[in-house]
Amino acid sequence: MSVLTIAAMGVGAGTAYGAPAPPPTGPSVIHYETSVTPNEVVQTVLDSGTFKVEAGGHTVDIVDNAGDTLVRLPMAYKVADTVLPISPSVTNGGRTLLLTPGVQPVAGDINGAYQNLINQWEKGWVNGGSQEAGAGAIIGAVVGCVFFLFIGCIPGAAIGGTIGGINGTSNANPDFQPALFNLLAQF
Repeated sequence: MSVLTIAAMGVGAGTAYGAPAPPPTGPSVIHYETSVTPNEVVQTVLDSGTFKVEAGGHTVDIVDNAGDTLVRLPMAYKVADTVLPISPSVTNGGRTLLLTPGVQPVAGDINGAYQNLINQWEKGWVNGGSQEAGAGAIIGAVVGCVFFLFIGCIPGAAIGGTIGGINGTSNANPDFQPALFNLLAQF
């Protein structure tokens, strides 16, 4: 049995001839090197092609030597539902891109920020904010009645319920506070 196996392998084996693979004909290949400078600016250097900042500075394109756009990079980043700008600067004949991250939120849609706040509030309210509002109202009513006799019961309950509701909603949904700050940043 082993002689047949060796014979079959010998017949199937042979010398293979081939030519080198042709070069790729697809889009251009551009290599890059990225680093962060000591002053916290991201620097990217291309070996070919160029960076092109679009009008308004909202995007940066990487363009190959034939003039075709390969990639479009947005000049904003998102942290906790807050959109922050990136300031681009192109040097070295378009081969070097310097990106400086911004810390002031991009002016955006106040209606979208408000809707996000309402959505985050609802999630927090359902997940425990309502219970803490009730506990805060009871504590506020007791404190108001004790310190201000019976006149302070209702205002104490209202103040305690408000504080308890905000605290409970914020604890039950950690995304509520960034959504509130994002809305306030729109003004």
